[in-house]
Amino acid sequence: MAAIALLPAPAAAQPMQGYAASATRLYAGPLRDFPVLRRMRRGSMITVYGCLRDWTWCDVTSGTDRGWIAADALRVNHKGRRRAVANGMGVTLSRFLFGTYWDGHYSSRQFYRQRQHWQLLSDRAYRPEWGEREKQEEAWGDTRAMEEQHRLSRERGERTGGPIVPQYIGKPYRFPDHGNASGPSDRQVSGPENTTKSPQSASPAQDPD
Repeated sequence: MAAIALLPAPAAAQPMQGYAASATRLYAGPLRDFPVLRRMRRGSMITVYGCLRDWTWCDVTSGTDRGWIAADALRVNHKGRRRAVANGMGVTLSRFLFGTYWDGHYSSRQFYRQRQHWQLLSDRAYRPEWGEREKQEEAWGDTRAMEEQHRLSRERGERTGGPIVPQYIGKPYRFPDHGNASGPSDRQVSGPENTTKSPQSASPAQDPD
């Protein structure tokens, strides 16, 4: 039996060391409209995980914050020199999936409470360079985030307008009993038990002889 050679799996791309080329900000997404996570001084050390395929934004960590920095404000070590990120320098290509990224990094942050607002902003600003669009159930993390928003809204006594608004559960409504009221009732109940004739259908009384 012929021996089968086992080839080693390709090694995963390793993060790269980078630096802030100028004073800049770290955002919670590849847009300056996203929340600001921190401000960075020139020369601040940055761990680079990858960049969008058009090399405009990069996924990085600064301190304890994971987020996105404009690529023109980033430099990486390449062949002994600090250079602007570009193709062929060993930087991984990344994509931005709002739901996956936010649920994985920002669920404990204050601005995560407005997740739906930022989701809508991300949907409107979507660019093909971010990667393939998320499915709706993936973007909402199996709707757990939406349910949490509705729960918080209900606690504040607000109207959510969403699908999780609690419905009224109680006894069925009963019409008032007008059986003793003077005059005929406008509401006739159909059914085998309704054998009472209306006053209009009753035969006229005859005078005694």
